Amino acid sequence: MEKTKRWWADRRVWLSLLLVLVVMGVIFTFSAMPAKQSSGASGGFVTRLIRFFLPDFPSLTDEHQRQIRRAVTVLVRKTAHLLEFAALGFSLRAHLAALGTHMSIRRPWLWAWVIGAAYAATDELHQLLVPGRGPRLYDVGVDAVGVILGVLFYLLCRRLLTRPRRK
Repeated sequence: MEKTKRWWADRRVWLSLLLVLVVMGVIFTFSAMPAKQSSGASGGFVTRLIRFFLPDFPSLTDEHQRQIRRAVTVLVRKTAHLLEFAALGFSLRAHLAALGTHMSIRRPWLWAWVIGAAYAATDELHQLLVPGRGPRLYDVGVDAVGVILGVLFYLLCRRLLTRPRRK
């Protein structure tokens, strides 16, 4: 591809931007769920997961079931945060790579992380407006870790896909 081609004429720039916006939209949609609806959505998955790994779960005491359900729920919800924001980090880094073919962007991995972490912070603030939800600094940290993992996964994929093939 020619360096002289304008960035706004490059399909990769627009497709990668679309991917970023879709991921942001998915995150926003999940964050906009009221607490009761969000708990219901993850609760069914948690129940199936527990029953899959612990077939004797119904025979446990009520207190033991509550403790297991609480621990698995936290694990599932934080993993979901991590994966959502890893997808955002991956898509942001891909978008900056597409833009980088047209302009000089220094430290695109850092920009992807900063933009993703800033989105994580605004996502938590957005939850102030959602019934039963609220911002948690801990979640911003989990999300920021997810972003950097997504950026690192992008870099790993790029390295694996662009390394020279042996004959």
